[in-house]
Amino acid sequence: MRRIWPAYTLIALFAASCGDSEGAAPTWQAQFGSQEDETAFAVASLNDGSVVTAFSTTGSIGESNNGNRDVVLMRLDSSGDELWTVQFGGPANDSPLGVSVSSDGHIYVGGYTEGDLAGPNQGSADVWVAQFGQDGAEQWRRQFGGEQWDRGFDVTAFDDGVYVSGYTASVLDSASDRDGFDGFAARFEADGTQSWIRQFGTDSTDWGQGSALAPDGGIYVTGYTEGDFGGPNLGDKDAFVVRLGPDGNLIWVRQFGSEGLDWTQGVGTADNGGALVAGSTEGDVAAGNAGGRDALVAAFHADGTQRFATQFGTSELDTVFGVRQVGDRIVATGSTAGSLPDTIGAGDAMLLWLDSEGEIVHRTIIGSAALDEGTGLDVTGSESFVYVGYTYGDVAAKNAGGADIIIGVLAG
Repeated sequence: MRRIWPAYTLIALFAASCGDSEGAAPTWQAQFGSQEDETAFAVASLNDGSVVTAFSTTGSIGESNNGNRDVVLMRLDSSGDELWTVQFGGPANDSPLGVSVSSDGHIYVGGYTEGDLAGPNQGSADVWVAQFGQDGAEQWRRQFGGEQWDRGFDVTAFDDGVYVSGYTASVLDSASDRDGFDGFAARFEADGTQSWIRQFGTDSTDWGQGSALAPDGGIYVTGYTEGDFGGPNLGDKDAFVVRLGPDGNLIWVRQFGSEGLDWTQGVGTADNGGALVAGSTEGDVAAGNAGGRDALVAAFHADGTQRFATQFGTSELDTVFGVRQVGDRIVATGSTAGSLPDTIGAGDAMLLWLDSEGEIVHRTIIGSAALDEGTGLDVTGSESFVYVGYTYGDVAAKNAGGADIIIGVLAG
């Protein structure tokens, strides 16, 4: 049963503001929020066709706001109707940036906190991760960090637990620490026990961000580096992807980019067990830069060999955050501020549809007259794609105030 709170709207539609949507028919779309700001970066699907999204709010969605930015975890059924909502946090800022569901049905969510979300804060921002049941009941919550800034960016569930990835300026593992910011990954078992934590990078600034499962049960992590991580730096920031084994050992690292600013934020597992990465470039990685910032999608085999790199852009800012594959169809979600035949406003959410060779076959634009962003993506059990983002306008409902969450399913 759907619950409606004051100043809170949730509407599922069977039509969307989409352009060039061949092969991408919308199944449902929803928009919801409070009178304050909500932003989402993560979505995951469950075996029954329902989906769960994690987002932050400065308002009251599931309960009264605890102070500043709270975490919200919401599950919706296969039609887009709300099943349950959980809101939690402390008086400081708490942000969820990743959500993932294990094969046994556990829901994992994680991010970073500036307070005491699951224990005493170690200094600046700490990493946190939590496990929930399919009924929304919390099973456990963990918090860790050092004296400096630590940021959990993504979570990736496996059969018996979850990986957390991100970046840190602290010493989380003395054996693998480097100077400055490092990427990191940590493994937690299903009972909340931390098995290991590893830092990786160079003596320069390195940020680990998105993660995905590798075929041996290990993990891919993507991000950017200002150093010589997997090769000589090509200029400014370069993108990278690393593969870690289930024991945390570094198997390989690949660094790529241009003379400009390049970084990747999202990673998905390809149909051949390799890695798909999504991000942005201000240079010429796979084509001449169209102007401003271009969207970038690259694919690697499981042994680290690059399959392809694809660059797409307008004269304005274009980026992609998440990427997934079903069969021979690859989808990346992000946003564009450019002027395309199907754009709607000053900034729209955008999904790029690519074939298995990395060629863009079409795109889907979702937006309003205001600013809209597509930030998260996953594959449903029916091999459709569920996306999440946020809007300052009216995409699927009247805006409740500030930034609202948008979420929907597009048939693959």
